Parts: sequence; C-alpha cells; structure tokens
Amino acid sequence: MDEDMNMDAAPTGYGLQPAFEPQPTQPSFAAAQANTGDPGRKQLDLVFVQDCTGSQGTYISSATKNIESICAHIFESGKLQQQEDLRVGLVAFRDHPPQDHTYVTKNFGFSSDISQVHKHLSTLYASGGGDGPEAVTAALAEALNMDWRQYSSKMVVLIADAPPHGIGEYGDGFDEGSPDGNDPLQLARLMASRGITLFFVACEPALSGYSYATDFYQAITTITSGLMLPLLTADLLTHAIVGSVLENLDMERLVREVGNAVAQRILGNNESVDDVARELHEKLLLRNESTKKVVIESIYKESEEAKHNVQVFMNASSLDEARPQLKRVHGTRFTEKYLNARHALSRSSYASYSSTPHTPPRPTPSSPTRPIAPSSPPRKVVTDFAAFGAPKTASVFGTAVASTPFSLAGGKAAFGGMRIGAGRPTFDEDEDEELDDGRQRVELREDSISLEQARRIAMQSAWRSART
Repeated sequence: MDEDMNMDAAPTGYGLQPAFEPQPTQPSFAAAQANTGDPGRKQLDLVFVQDCTGSQGTYISSATKNIESICAHIFESGKLQQQEDLRVGLVAFRDHPPQDHTYVTKNFGFSSDISQVHKHLSTLYASGGGDGPEAVTAALAEALNMDWRQYSSKMVVLIADAPPHGIGEYGDGFDEGSPDGNDPLQLARLMASRGITLFFVACEPALSGYSYATDFYQAITTITSGLMLPLLTADLLTHAIVGSVLENLDMERLVREVGNAVAQRILGNNESVDDVARELHEKLLLRNESTKKVVIESIYKESEEAKHNVQVFMNASSLDEARPQLKRVHGTRFTEKYLNARHALSRSSYASYSSTPHTPPRPTPSSPTRPIAPSSPPRKVVTDFAAFGAPKTASVFGTAVASTPFSLAGGKAAFGGMRIGAGRPTFDEDEDEELDDGRQRVELREDSISLEQARRIAMQSAWRSART
C-alpha cells in the first residue's frame, strides 16, 4: 500500500464507538504461548454459534452432516498448510430460564480435530425456546471470550432465526435486555476491536416476522465488517459458510497489508470512513487487486424505516439508547419476487391439500396447544421451499472439479447453485431465464475488489488499531 495515502480520519459512523472492555481472565504462560499462533503462516479460527431452539432442526442437521466437507474445502481452498492451521469452535445456545430450563449456552471450545467437532454437533438437537427472542447475547459473549490465537484470521458464523433479548420485540420475556448484563452492541464492537468478523446466517422467513431483528443483525455484522446472509433453506448453509470463509481470508490478507496506513488516516484526522474507503478502492483497483466474494440474492426490499433502524443500532452505545429511536417498518420486508414465488407455492400446496380427504387432528391432553401472541412470528423455518430453495437433487457441493469445487483452475467449478467466474456486483438482467426458476441464488465469484469490500477493510483496520 502506498504510504502517501496518508489515511487519518475520525471514526464517524459504522458503529465506530468505544465499548466497555471487560477485564479478561489472565491465561497461564503456556496457554498464552499456545494461543499466540504463527505470524508467518496463514491460520484460521472459526466459531459456529448455533441456535438450538425448536425451529432450528434442519440447520443443525445440515451443519452436522456437512461439517467435515466444509472444513476440507476451507482447508484446501484457503491454502492452509497444517491440520493445526484450522481450528473450529462451537457454541450452542437456547434461552435463559424461565423461558428455557435446559441450558443457556454450551461452549465446546476450539479443536483442530474435525471429527471431534462432528461429534459435538451430533449431540445437539432442536428443542424449547420459550418466547421469541433467544440467548443470542450470552452466546456472543461466549464466542468473544474463547481462546483466539493472536495471529489467526478470526471469524464467527452465527446461525439463528430469532433476535436477542432487549431490542424492542413484542412479548420479549427480558425486554430490558439479556439477564446476564451483556449488551450485544457492545459485544459487536469488542469483536471488531479484536479482529473477529461476524457473519450472520439469517434463517428466513421466520426472522423477518420480528419487528427489528433484520435491522439489528444488519447493524452488528456491519460493525464487525462481516455480512448478513439470508437463507430460505438449510440446503444452502454449506455454500454460504464456505464462500464467506474464503472471502474473509482474502479480506484478511489485505487488512494485514494495508491496515496500518488505512488506520492512520481514519484515526488521525477528520476524514470519513467512506472517503478513506473510496481512495483505498481506487488504489487497489490500480494494482489489479482481486478477491473472492460470496453473493446471495437478497430477499429484502429497501425501506427508509429499515435504513433508519440500522443506523440507530450502529450508532447507539447500548440497546437502552437504541430502543426509543426505532421505527416500525410498514408492510412486508420481502421483495415482490420472493412474495410471488411464495404465493405460487402456497396455491400449489393448497390445491394438493384440497384434493386429498383430510380429517383435522383432535387435540389430546398429552399434546396441549400453547397460545401464541398475535404478533409473534412463525417459529418454523422453511425446509422445502421449491420456488426459492436448492434443487432437491443437488449434492452437497454439486459436481466436483479436480479435487475441490472451489478450484479456480476449474473455471466454472461450482457447488450446488454457486458459480466461480468473472464476477459482477449483482445478478445480471441477461440472466432472467436463469432467475425465473425462482431458486435463491448463492454464488462465489472472483473479481476486482469492490467498494463495499474496501469499506470493510477500512473498518476492520480502524477497529484493530483503535484497541492497540
């Protein structure tokens, strides 16, 4: 990176605010040595934070079934050298009592033995949950305080269909926030300062049944320079995870290369993050810098209220400060294309239902029906949504090319509905015939670095330097 870039700016916007820094427990000397890592080698610490309440069965099953394939592709495509270079952690969560009496969180720690991670996943099952919001904040606190290696790329993948407590949802059993006293906005800023990037797999359409959940998750992923990945079926979970990891590894390489110069500009003078990112983008384009990029077709329509809420969450110091400023989004959060596909499927399902004699089940004392609050979202994730799902016949990674579907030497090598090729920032109009099949599209592309990626690099650089 050119030193004459002269990057100094006040950290305006994008959640760049100081957060309460808890005093960490001091590790032993041996533990500190083990967790330092090797600054000269590419290493990845990856933590899955999995909602284990009643609606998450298909996502738990997908993660368990595919974890070894996921890690094998990450290891090979990420060009890691030794087994220890990839460590995978797992945090499971449900809810605080009295909403759930099984457990709040389970932290399985890090392991380079992926078969052990598979065993841990296989012990999880979906059950309970109580009210709508779950113990997301407690789970994020567990992930934040794991024994991350100093020089590793650090990444959290949160998989859920419900918000944390305290963001203003109707019927929240802990409407003032997490009973453990943690605040998720502060936790997100601590993650950013420690170089931990948060990716959120939004299990839809359940998540958007809440008033503010999608806006909240968009905000905290932006704060950590991660991404929000809306999925309509667990079939695409593997694709979203691997693509996100490979993109993040490319981003980490650039943060380490240009981060100091960028942070000096952002933290020194009074320039905006956007101005710094634009200049960084231009300089990286001039040297033909390319990166991988995961692209998931959005199902969300834009609204001024949603944009406002995202900014509120990003700039508020706490949920207490954010809640009074939030605005309700009127009407649906979904695009017309998604709604049309959903309506078509509903009509098809109804026709099939109506043509079959059906006797409704009678409630029995052993299976009582629990009343649902009028504005509570449905607690079921779509698992067979033909109009927006992966094809039923698709294999986990599609047709393998060479030894991995991510090998760029394979040209259009792909997994499932994903393609690797010359990328474009959005789905092209000339692909209408492809898009008309209605399936939610997930692609991994390699192309010139985008302005959005340059902005994420600038954010990560500023956060990391602000802590040191």
